[in-house]
Amino acid sequence: MAVFTRRWVEANLSDFLDGDSASAIVTLGRDAIDAKEEEVRLEREIERLRGEASEAEKQRKAADQKVEKLAREIQDQIVSELKEFDYNHFTRNRYSVPKVQEDLRHYAGEFPDSNAHAEALKRLGAGAPALVAEIDMPPAGVIGELNGLSELLGETPTRVALEALEGNPAVQAWVEQGLDLHEELGHCLFCAGSISRERRDQLARHFDESWIRIRGTAKDLLAAVTREKTAIVAWGAALPETALLATDLQPVYNEAAERLKAEVELCAAALEAVESSLRAKVGDPSTTPQAPDWSVLTGALSTTVLAGAVNEHNDLARRHEEVTAERKQAVLDHLVGSQSQAFRDLEEQAKSCVGKSSTSRHAAQLAERRLEEVRQAQFTTKDMADTLTRDLARVYGKDHLSVMVTEDGKSYACRRGDKPGTDLSEGERTTLSLLYFLRKLEDEQVPGGDPSKRIVVIDDPSSSLDREALFATHQWLIDTLKGFGQYIILTHDFSLLRLFIKSQKNAWGKSMKRIAEGDSDESRFPKVAFLEMFAASVDGERGSRVGKLPRLLLNSTSEYAYLFSMVMAGVADSEDHERLFLLPNAARRVLEVFASYKAPHRTDFLQQLEVLVQADEDEPFRDVYDFCNRFSHGEGSESVDVLDARAVHGQIRRCMEFLRAVDGEHFQRMCAATNTDPAALP
Repeated sequence: MAVFTRRWVEANLSDFLDGDSASAIVTLGRDAIDAKEEEVRLEREIERLRGEASEAEKQRKAADQKVEKLAREIQDQIVSELKEFDYNHFTRNRYSVPKVQEDLRHYAGEFPDSNAHAEALKRLGAGAPALVAEIDMPPAGVIGELNGLSELLGETPTRVALEALEGNPAVQAWVEQGLDLHEELGHCLFCAGSISRERRDQLARHFDESWIRIRGTAKDLLAAVTREKTAIVAWGAALPETALLATDLQPVYNEAAERLKAEVELCAAALEAVESSLRAKVGDPSTTPQAPDWSVLTGALSTTVLAGAVNEHNDLARRHEEVTAERKQAVLDHLVGSQSQAFRDLEEQAKSCVGKSSTSRHAAQLAERRLEEVRQAQFTTKDMADTLTRDLARVYGKDHLSVMVTEDGKSYACRRGDKPGTDLSEGERTTLSLLYFLRKLEDEQVPGGDPSKRIVVIDDPSSSLDREALFATHQWLIDTLKGFGQYIILTHDFSLLRLFIKSQKNAWGKSMKRIAEGDSDESRFPKVAFLEMFAASVDGERGSRVGKLPRLLLNSTSEYAYLFSMVMAGVADSEDHERLFLLPNAARRVLEVFASYKAPHRTDFLQQLEVLVQADEDEPFRDVYDFCNRFSHGEGSESVDVLDARAVHGQIRRCMEFLRAVDGEHFQRMCAATNTDPAALP
């Protein structure tokens, strides 16, 4: 978009318009062909270098973002994984992004792998371990007494056995007990039969001393074996539960404990077999039961692994704080160490991109300096000066202004005849600025300046121009801007508006016809459009509005008729008219035109107005004179903003009543000309 405004003129042409030196305006002329080719080559080179610099900068930003993202991810992991174990230490303040970046940047050496990291977290989550009772030595006192088991079981008493008792241990035990009960009795307590001496001798020989000795020995050994079995079973059951130990010790402890419990069961089974054979011997010492295999009892139960695991567990429990710190450090080392190399690679990549970008930018700057030299070589100052001089002559129809090359051959100066043009009028400044602007558009030095893709906005090109210059400027704009994609002309000048309406009438008519036929594309982007821009007050807010050009201006571009219709519309639309605060100046302007017609013998507006007010001896419209003198852009210092809506509405109504009172016929004709209802004014 190229925009011609007063600000643009001040920024680009202040020295030039003052008649002093100024840099060359436009690149034109056949003498610059060789330089132009070099310019094209340099522009491509600069574009390539800028592209490389831009791409390197993008890559640097991307790498920096990755560096930042990685550091933040590590920060998040550190806080999320370790904060629950040390709330006050593992915080985002302590492990800030710069701190994490510094740790990643300088981490050296090995680091715990993912398995160690997971194991450390698992152990940290297990909590503080409690002390576990140490493993006692297993009972083994009966082993020495079992060495004579086979001999004891095979030994028989040296007695005469009674056939009635032989082979019946229960009866033997009953009879043996009965002897003691009948020691001093002569008859049986059970059957009342007599107990002879002979019978006593028979029973005594049956239960002789060796029989009692064998049974007593068997009883003692049986009691020892039973105690051993009970003790060893109780010892196995009293081993610490696997779950009481630290998690990492549980597998090896559990395996050893299961193996040891199996050995305990074997020992208990062997002792139970020994118990069974001894019970048979105690019941009948004369029997000789087979000695069971008790060799399993000769091997000592090993508690080395269990005791070692328990000792290690208890050591961990006593050193819990130290071990916890080691596990936290293992987690931290894994998080930082596993990503340190990737972080350094990203930083190196970003650093490399910075160097590439800097090198490319520097190379582009050198090429731009060369391009500036080439472009300076293209300025064919004499041809350009002659071109602008011809442009001025075409607009003004005379050659009173010219553009000359300065003595150093590097810039231009405006001349009026043979003297510096330091006294340019406002219209001349506008014309010369506009010519420069348009010539600059013809040979834009910006790459890619395709006219068909350009929008040109020109603000108020007719300021202070006389009628001839205005007509020439209008045609110049039509001829120059037709090749651009779109151009917009902003003007306050009704004469320039009239010229554009006439010159664009055919194209405008075709556009409106297509719109009327329902052409949606034409409705969105009409070929030609005339719009009205004005200030308005809506809901107490002042702002700019854009609307369709009033129908009146399609038929007549008279400023007087337009303002007359606007003021009458304000009178008719009550105090809510959106342009109400614009109408005081419009009413004053209407009265200026009217007064200059009715009192041409007075040259000043207020004098003319005074004559018309005094025409009536009572001067009923003295308030109109005061209004024009005080509340408009006249000589008064008051601003229209001090008026409220009701006062504004009343004053503009009084202005139109005054006009009607002075010349009612003229008022009626103006209403007819502007299609205004005269009854709108009571």
